Amino acid sequence: MDVWIYSALTLVYLILVVWMAIDLTQRKQWLAYSSFQLFVAFSLAYDNGIIAVGNLIGDGEVLMVLSSLRFWLHAFATPTLILVGYHILRSSGAKFANRSITSVVAWLINLGLVIYQIVGFTLSEVKNLKVIEEYGVLRYMAEGHGGPPMMVIIVGIVLLFVSLVVLFKHKWVWLFVGTALLFVGQLISLPVETGTLTNVYELILILSIWRTTTFLMDSTDHRRR
Repeated sequence: MDVWIYSALTLVYLILVVWMAIDLTQRKQWLAYSSFQLFVAFSLAYDNGIIAVGNLIGDGEVLMVLSSLRFWLHAFATPTLILVGYHILRSSGAKFANRSITSVVAWLINLGLVIYQIVGFTLSEVKNLKVIEEYGVLRYMAEGHGGPPMMVIIVGIVLLFVSLVVLFKHKWVWLFVGTALLFVGQLISLPVETGTLTNVYELILILSIWRTTTFLMDSTDHRRR
């Protein structure tokens, strides 16, 4: 069953990538911070896609190399959600977000998390990949790295803070729901035989982030008219 769930997630992400690309083009926002979401969505499409086709590729060097790229994309893409959060803060009208120091801090956190993830995890992960077959999918996982890394936790905390600002200023709840669900989902063990729950929560988070950015951009455009 997991093969079909990973395949469905991949398809949804690919649709989202196209949707984002079209929307960013129409808004002429390719050089804006919001465009980092496209990078994140693509990396998650790749991540779920490689897991989905693991059985078709089969155990071996090809699947190992393709799987190692999943970890590299995770290290570079996920921290950019800090920059997306900064963009959301600015779009929300939060005054402190317009200060240059806030931009500097956002970039420093982003770069710091990339370096931390690569040095602390990725370099070791790609050297210690072990093939596993679980819930009908064949994939490579890193040995000795259990639980969510600090990088993911920090990104989640920042997004949770941003979601509260948006909730307070605009009564927009969906970013808070998407972020909170990712945290709560890690704490609650549901009685289902699947390894895809975290991936589903990630998709909900990305959708909530994208919907929030488009909501705020639409609100800004409306105020300018």
